[in-house]
Amino acid sequence: MKKITSDQEAWELLSRLVSTAEVPDVEFEGWPVLDIKLKGDDYKGSLNSGQMAALVQLEHVFGRAYSVVAHGAYDKRRLRADEEDELKFSTKVKEGSSILETDFSPLVQAFSGAVAAHPQLAIITALIIGLAMVSKPVIMKHYETRAKQIDAEEKNALINAMKGDRDDAEKNRTLDRAIAKVSKTYPQFAQILPQARNAFWRFASSSADADSLSIEGIEFSQEDLEVLSSRRSRRASDVQEITSNFRITYVKKAGAGFVIGLEGTQMVLGAVFKKPHLTDAKIKKLMGLMAAGKSVDAKLEVRVVDKAHMSGRLISFKVRG
Repeated sequence: MKKITSDQEAWELLSRLVSTAEVPDVEFEGWPVLDIKLKGDDYKGSLNSGQMAALVQLEHVFGRAYSVVAHGAYDKRRLRADEEDELKFSTKVKEGSSILETDFSPLVQAFSGAVAAHPQLAIITALIIGLAMVSKPVIMKHYETRAKQIDAEEKNALINAMKGDRDDAEKNRTLDRAIAKVSKTYPQFAQILPQARNAFWRFASSSADADSLSIEGIEFSQEDLEVLSSRRSRRASDVQEITSNFRITYVKKAGAGFVIGLEGTQMVLGAVFKKPHLTDAKIKKLMGLMAAGKSVDAKLEVRVVDKAHMSGRLISFKVRG
């Protein structure tokens, strides 16, 4: 029985599994645990609503990831009741400043046995999820990716601070190879890392009123948090136009427009649908197609960062046949 008790042990095992067919018996003991510390006048053993929403978003990331490998669909609704229970996690918020401790070890243990048909891939997915949540090099990459989207003079210093060293870069390459290996069997698993990055950004963005934030030893000053919370758009050259087939997962009202949930084989996103492309008739049609479970060929403008699909705008759609 191979026990995983630290990031280092997880990286060593993942590196082996990426290049071999080995299927070890694995037990996760006290790993992974995410440590976060917030300082500020408003942080005395409490969190704000945005931070709590980010933690809920992480839970959804886990649920979708598990659903992909266990049920073949990037849809948390596919989970059985007992699976949902296994994938829940709790966060302890300690007094003093706000100190958060989240133990993900029972959850990744559930992942390691999720796929009887592909036992090695089940272990690899457990390691990927754990490292994406608590490993310093990966978390730094989450924020480096976010910083690249920001149209602000201060972003370069933040990008440089998040780059890490050569060993960190090698670990992120190992993670990319592991995700590629899983994605050959489960293509939608490739969406997990962008989704996790978004949850981590959301937590930092919601912490702009703190004096400082520390995540797994990565320190953010109040100025860093203000830069990360910037919502200014990137330059137009980062927008790509694509056409692909999608299943409609939801239609939600958002201001003067709607957000359409789209699930394809290579990406899952919420696409903004607004005038001049939006009409009442088209919204009714989308709702009908969603209810009927029919897919559409959708034309989108997608904003891309480091090959990760981050946001999109629906331009047009049609039903095949």
